[in-house]
Amino acid sequence: MSLSRIIARLFMVPIGLILALLAAGVFLGFALLAMDPNFAGPGPDPVFENVFSVFTGVFIAGIFGSIGFYPILLGLIVAEILSWRSLFVYLAYGLILSLFAFHAPGERVDELAIALDIRAMAAGLVGGFVYWLVAGRGAGIVKRTPANKPRNL
Repeated sequence: MSLSRIIARLFMVPIGLILALLAAGVFLGFALLAMDPNFAGPGPDPVFENVFSVFTGVFIAGIFGSIGFYPILLGLIVAEILSWRSLFVYLAYGLILSLFAFHAPGERVDELAIALDIRAMAAGLVGGFVYWLVAGRGAGIVKRTPANKPRNL
């Protein structure tokens, strides 16, 4: 394992995590605005609605990033050690994390709760995809050789 590869992974993993959280948060901000058009306030000003959705998404990303920091970190460490590079691993992990971060255990099950959970899970898929694009495709701290390279990448 070369030193440059370790340094590159030390930069790419946090950058990928930050971008994934921001993408999931902004997606969720726009999804919440789509649920209730009056969410951003009265008046049909699309510029204000878009800016409000982006800032709401950044705020949501900060909250859920701090709530799920340790489970996210654990999953990323396991993915790096085991060299998981599959898109489906990151999509599934983002889906599961977003469901557990957004759904309260004793929450009433009604139409609004189900709609919010579905939007949160979609945001988790977006976050998992963005992380895979930035850092997940090159996951692994083991140097790849033709003998230990997975066949289906």
